[in-house]
Amino acid sequence: MKDNERRATLRAMLAVPLAMAATGAGAAAPKGRGGASGGLAERIDVLESKDQITALLYAYARANDRADEALLRSCFWPESTHKHGKFEGKSSDFVGFAFKIVSALKYACHHISNVTVEMKGDRAFSECYYFAQHRRDRKDGQGEEDVFFQGRYLDFLERRNGEWKIIRRRGLSDYTSPAFPSETPYSAWPAGQHSVKYPDDDFYKMQQEFLAGA
Repeated sequence: MKDNERRATLRAMLAVPLAMAATGAGAAAPKGRGGASGGLAERIDVLESKDQITALLYAYARANDRADEALLRSCFWPESTHKHGKFEGKSSDFVGFAFKIVSALKYACHHISNVTVEMKGDRAFSECYYFAQHRRDRKDGQGEEDVFFQGRYLDFLERRNGEWKIIRRRGLSDYTSPAFPSETPYSAWPAGQHSVKYPDDDFYKMQQEFLAGA
C-alpha cells in the first residue's frame, strides 16, 4: 500500500469515532465505580476532576516534604474533619499537629500511589496509598535515625466554585518500621544536591521562573 493510500485509510478510521463523539452518537461509557455515563462534556468533567483530585493528593505529599504549611492547609475546606491515628477532630488542627512534626524533620519523603476516585457530581470519594520516610534526631541525642511508614488515605471531597478540596479524611497507618540509626548525618549530605524545605527548595525557584516566562 502506498503512503497516500495508508494516510487515507487512517483518516477514514479516525473519522468514525471522532464524528460519533462530536455528535453524541457514540455509546455511553458503562457505569461503574468511578466511571461516567452521559454525554461527552460529562465524561470530560469526570476525567478533569479525577486529574485535579490526584494533583491535590500529590500536593499534600509535597507540602509535608517541603514543610510548606500554606500548601498543606490549602488541601482542606475550613470545616474539614480528620481521623488519623489517635487524632480525631478538625483537619485544620491536624495540620497544626502534623506541621510541628514535619517541620522538625531533617528530611521527609512521602510517596502517593494507587489513586482511585469515584465521582458523584460535585462530590467525590478517593483512596490512595502512602509510603513515607522521616529522617529525624534520635531522642537520646546520639545522632539521627530513619523511620518508614505506610498506609492509606480515604477522602471525601467537595467541589466549590470549580475547586476540589478534602472535606473529610480517614488516615490508616498500616506499618511503622523500627527506627534505623543513620550512618551519615544530614549535615554531611552534599549541599545543593538534594531536596530542602520551603521556600529554599529548587521547586519554588523554578516554578517562579516558569510563571515569569523564563
